[in-house]
Amino acid sequence: MPKGEVIGVIGSNGSGKSTVAKIASGLLKPTSGRIHVDGANITEYRISPNQNNSVKLMAGIIFQNPDNQIVGTTVEEDLAFGLENLQVSNSQMHVKIDGISKRFGLVDLLKRPVHELSGGQKQMLCIAGIMVMEPSWLIFDEPTAHLDPWSRRDFWLYVKEVCKERNVGIIVISQLPGDLDEFDRILVFNNGELLFNDKSSSYKRPDFEAVL
Repeated sequence: MPKGEVIGVIGSNGSGKSTVAKIASGLLKPTSGRIHVDGANITEYRISPNQNNSVKLMAGIIFQNPDNQIVGTTVEEDLAFGLENLQVSNSQMHVKIDGISKRFGLVDLLKRPVHELSGGQKQMLCIAGIMVMEPSWLIFDEPTAHLDPWSRRDFWLYVKEVCKERNVGIIVISQLPGDLDEFDRILVFNNGELLFNDKSSSYKRPDFEAVL
């Protein structure tokens, strides 16, 4: 999958979409084959909160439910968590947190307990917590499923901006028909098999209606 593209992974429940996301991010080990991220074989890596390895800088995953990803008691603590695991110095950490909190409108929320955040604020915190580690790939697992139309619009504006400015590869797992127009490339899965992998301009929904 080339960088600089927003890649949509679609399919029905149980088709293998989330499994692909977890394997690509290093959270799940494949039963066969190899996974390469930026030329590095990550097949033998397995990410855990206490494990420090370079895969964290290569691919970051944002889950559908932010409550399953937030680990800090405050916004600032959550942003610092990943950097601490990467052994970033305190001085660098403050600079990175300051920059990312400004980018995501979290400056006034840094000391706020995470349980007081709205659903949209939690989602932004999860994205910021991954982006502060500067991964070369971003993987979103159904990120717009619980967003209102305005938040969904802001999300796609941000995704395309990051993709263009940082040449980041972005994979979005989705079941929403409205997301299809946002993808540069589309992958269609069904029962663990890849049925389609091409530019979105070549995608014809009726061809895959039965598996969506």
